[in-house]
Amino acid sequence: MDNLNEIYEEVDNLDNDKIMDLMRTVININTTIPPGKNYPEFVKAVKPYFKELGYSTKEVTVPEELIKDDPLGLEGPRVNLVAVKDFKQKEEISFYAHMDVVPAPNDGKKKWRFNPFEATMIKSGKIYGRGTSDMKGSMVSLILALEIIEKMKLTPKYNINVCLCTDEEGGQYPGIKYLEEEGYVKGIVFCMEGVVSPIIPLGAAGHLDVIIQTHGRSCHSGMNFLGVNALEEMIPILDELMLLKKIVEERQSKDIPGFPKLGTGEKRNMSPMFNLDIIRSGEKSNIVPDLCTLTVNRRYIPDENIEDVEKEIKEAIERGREKSKALDVKTTFIWGYPALKIGGDSPASNRIKKVMSLVQNVPIEKILTIGMSGSTDMGYLTAYDMIMHGNGNPGSNAHGVNETIKLKDVKTYIKEIIVFLCADL
Repeated sequence: MDNLNEIYEEVDNLDNDKIMDLMRTVININTTIPPGKNYPEFVKAVKPYFKELGYSTKEVTVPEELIKDDPLGLEGPRVNLVAVKDFKQKEEISFYAHMDVVPAPNDGKKKWRFNPFEATMIKSGKIYGRGTSDMKGSMVSLILALEIIEKMKLTPKYNINVCLCTDEEGGQYPGIKYLEEEGYVKGIVFCMEGVVSPIIPLGAAGHLDVIIQTHGRSCHSGMNFLGVNALEEMIPILDELMLLKKIVEERQSKDIPGFPKLGTGEKRNMSPMFNLDIIRSGEKSNIVPDLCTLTVNRRYIPDENIEDVEKEIKEAIERGREKSKALDVKTTFIWGYPALKIGGDSPASNRIKKVMSLVQNVPIEKILTIGMSGSTDMGYLTAYDMIMHGNGNPGSNAHGVNETIKLKDVKTYIKEIIVFLCADL
């Protein structure tokens, strides 16, 4: 491709006000889940950008019956946007981003510098706002990249599908799952989540919550021998789960690299995570509690079998139950997103490595491949050739206070999208 420098110059000369106008269009609409009730407003705001570029658009709503039992308290229609343009090519590509964001509380010790739902750029080029990194900022980059492709009369090597989806941040039936079932996902899947740094995710953990309840008998604390303390009788179960945690977290994937051990630099492959995250019991100190509820969060790696994951937890609970005087123990398994494994030597992976090497001037062998400990709705798309690459950075603090991206990273990402779509590599 002879006109790379022209593309880079076009991107570098993008007007910052134009970028921020589009950032405000997407960031300033509060699509926090729960309840995720502003999807129709969001779709209405972004759809014209695709229409102006000649994309056919369709609003696809997840049927109400599929989300009616969602425990998060969702509100409003789950409207997804699909935008498609046929460039008369043999291959297809589906760009994916989710419209929802996590809450942006401002009542903790650390405060937001700016209103999280008003995109703000400071002199250094940092852009603040909830969703800048995860993952509305990537939508902005994609739209700007498609506009430059049109302006420069470049020809993509793929027919392009864009899927802007609902309920990734905790929904029981995310929009991409429904779109895939209905046949809207085609070809390579380009998930626009992650960092622009030279890192390629090769997998993501699956998600499981286990809710364990011990039942006792309440009585006056001054006569505790008349009751059964549900909190105290949870302890034998806690002990067994902590023993299991040690076993689980020693495991490693056979072939997916993981994060080095903090403080040691020791290299490890991707490992499962086992967390005792929430425990609730008791109403008042002079009442022996008759109920204790524990929530365990288990992140399992693609190498693990979900039946085995459930079985070993049940067995640990049963061992604890045998030592406990609880009157009853009830366990509920809530499965979230499946584990994901991405081929590191697939056509899409090799292409994005070449693109990153070219645009960022980094040797391919220096591009880091790693498994993510988080979970993603991309776990429903394991049959596709997939890449995960976004416009955040390791300091973006996605899900945290003062979520941010850098203007220079936005422009780098725009270049990468254009080169990925149009260059002869």
